[in-house]
This record gives sequence, structure tokens and C-alpha cells, in this order.
Amino acid sequence: MADEEGGGGGGGGKKKLIIIIVAVVLLLVIAIVAVLLLTGGEEEEAEEEEIVEVTEEGEPLAAPIFLPLDSYIVNLKDGRRYLKTTIQLMLSEEMANAYLTARIVEIKDIVLSELQDLSVEDVKQAESREALRQRLISAISQILPTKPEWADPEPIKKVLFEEFVLQ
Repeated sequence: MADEEGGGGGGGGKKKLIIIIVAVVLLLVIAIVAVLLLTGGEEEEAEEEEIVEVTEEGEPLAAPIFLPLDSYIVNLKDGRRYLKTTIQLMLSEEMANAYLTARIVEIKDIVLSELQDLSVEDVKQAESREALRQRLISAISQILPTKPEWADPEPIKKVLFEEFVLQ
């Protein structure tokens, strides 16, 4: 009988040890999750406060505003090749976005006119693409009011090409 009690006691001790280890690991996981949740909430509150401060001072928005202008396929001047591009404008003012959105057809016409004047040489090189960006900003800016209702007089910050394929 002594052998049976010794064998049974060893198995019970192993079970207790496994239960204790599982309980400790579970407590550690719960503690880590709680710390992550508590510190994550404080960071979000701090970020919200910073955004409020920036917008109250009238500085540019922390997150830029994007205005999609669709995809364009145009024949280049040589007539044998074409350009396919998808364009977006990056803006700094929400009111400018609303203004330009109301005139989206006019903007698309301006962009199409600028793209149709391109030759193969105008689109092959990176410097030429940068010049095209500046031409588009300048051309689109012509339809902006001379005395805008928004703070930034030049709300078009960038012309972004999502797609730029020459064939």
C-alpha cells in the first residue's frame, strides 16, 4: 500500500504544479493585455488633443485631403503612343476640396487639355513629369477664387500620379 500512496501523491503533485504554472501564465497574459490597453488609450487621447490644437490655430490639416480625378488615356503628339494615367490632387483645405469638387468637370477638362499637349519626350523623364505636375497645379489654380474663403491661398499642394503608363 505504501507504493500506491507514493505513486498517487506524485501524480497529484504534478497536476498541482501544472495548474499553478497555467494560472501564472494566464495572469501574466491578462496583465500584459491590460497594460497595452491602458497605455494605448492615453496615446489616442494625446493625439486627439494635438489635432484639436493644430486646427484651432488655423495651420494646415494634419491629414491631407485627396481629390481623385479619374483615369485618363490620351494619344501623345506623335500619334503612335499613348499615356494612361490616374491622378489625385492633395489639398490642404476642406473648403477648397468642396469648391473644387463642385467644379470637377472643369478640372477634368483642364487636365485632359494639358495631357493632350504632351509628347513622348515630355513623359519619359522624371524631370518632365515634375514639370507636368507644376503645369497641372498652375492650370487648376486658375479656377480658384482670387479671395478664397479658406486660409491657405494655394490649397493644391501636390499632383499625385497613381498610375503612369506609356505605351
